[in-house]
Amino acid sequence: MLKLDGGRFRLTIPSFDAMRFAIGSFDLDYNEPSDVLRQLVGLLAIDALQYSEQWRVVASLRSVLARKWPDLEL
Repeated sequence: MLKLDGGRFRLTIPSFDAMRFAIGSFDLDYNEPSDVLRQLVGLLAIDALQYSEQWRVVASLRSVLARKWPDLEL
C-alpha cells in the first residue's frame, strides 16, 4: 500500500482505493486499521490527486476527511 521511495512515501494502490480506505469504507484486508494509517493514506491520496490535477476529487476528499477528523490539518 505504501512504499518508501528515496526518503518519501508514495501510494502503491489506486487512488480510488486509497480514498475509500481513508474514509473508512474499505479496509484493504487490514483487520483493524488505525485512524493514523487512514489519515496518512488520505493525505497521500490528496497529494497524488493534486499532482494529477483532479481538483474536484481533491476538494471532495478534503471535505470528507475534515468532517471525519476535524483536527487533521489538510
